[in-house]
Amino acid sequence: MKYFLCVAIIFINIQAGVLDFKSIQSDFIQTITNDQNSSINYSGRFYATDSNKALWIYDKPIKKKVYFNDKKVAIVEPELEQVIVTTLQNSPNLTQIIKDAKKIKDNTYKATYQDTDYFVEIKDGEIADIMYKDKLDNRVIIKLNNLQKNIIFDDSLFRVKVPSNYDIVDQ
Repeated sequence: MKYFLCVAIIFINIQAGVLDFKSIQSDFIQTITNDQNSSINYSGRFYATDSNKALWIYDKPIKKKVYFNDKKVAIVEPELEQVIVTTLQNSPNLTQIIKDAKKIKDNTYKATYQDTDYFVEIKDGEIADIMYKDKLDNRVIIKLNNLQKNIIFDDSLFRVKVPSNYDIVDQ
């Protein structure tokens, strides 16, 4: 009985550890597919902390940065020379979604945020994919590569940098 209990505790800790982090960074490829099976791929780098700060840097096909801090989201769009500021209520906080995900089967976890189900797939002991359907019924798959956990980030990484000539749009 003691052996079974020890093995169960170790297994639970290993599984919980996959989604447990103080900080995370990763390259990503985000594929959005509409109901006509037309897809677009975005790629870039993702940084996040367990204190609900995150930064998505999109490199392709367009450049933009998406900052998550506390309850605000700022989307810096260089091509449009604008920054859109909205509340976290209108945008999913992927850090919290990952941390809230519960195991539903081997290597698959699920979290629900604002009536949307998010599925986190684990491969080789790391987060590999995050999948969901957005509010427009598009299928979204975010593939994470070169994932690193528990890195210390300078807090300035998560501060929005807005050029003086950009318009600021509040939503």
